[in-house]
Amino acid sequence: MIGGWSAAKLARFFPNQPLTGSFTPVACLEAIAWDRSQAASGLLVHPRLVLTVAHAVMFRAGARLFAAAQVKVELGNVRAWADAVVIPSRFVQSAGFVPSTDLAVLRMPWAVCGPLQPPLVADTAKEGSAALWGWTLVRPRSQMSMPVTVSVDEQGLLHYPATNLPAFSGGPLLRSMGPQQPEEVIGLHRAFHSDTQQGEAIAFSSADVVEAMRALGFEV
Repeated sequence: MIGGWSAAKLARFFPNQPLTGSFTPVACLEAIAWDRSQAASGLLVHPRLVLTVAHAVMFRAGARLFAAAQVKVELGNVRAWADAVVIPSRFVQSAGFVPSTDLAVLRMPWAVCGPLQPPLVADTAKEGSAALWGWTLVRPRSQMSMPVTVSVDEQGLLHYPATNLPAFSGGPLLRSMGPQQPEEVIGLHRAFHSDTQQGEAIAFSSADVVEAMRALGFEV
């Protein structure tokens, strides 16, 4: 455990040329452990960091949670295995039953792009119109987005009308700030509730990201 975060070292393969030009920083993820795999999405917030939800890179065995042995990250021409992941230790301790702690940060083994202007993290109002981004489950996987209207419950979780998109777990809710302005990320998609036909996302703060970056060895 590092500063309230649990860390796992992962595999490191696939070095190739970094991204160039204009691109949408929504990554396609695949977590692998034993003979199991699961697809997810994530958000590139730094040339070497991808945000996603913790349960997308964890596997349950009985009553325990284990980190994936490998997490493949794809974005544009980049294909890479993350070399480390940190998640809040309280997520592991609660066996994943506390949704608000469902956050993971993946470290890439090298910079996958040049200097990046990431979406701003919304530390205040989360309600209103946004776009939900992610990658489809059916291969070949493709990136897509849909408009949603977000509300916030008493636990701080975000809700919006949605359909069941399992590979969207970890995909960002992005809000436009106007022409020539960086987008604002208000949360990460984590679940779909069939009884209410609602999607659910975790909200997080810039302090959460800074704490995770320090746990991974970045000076911020």
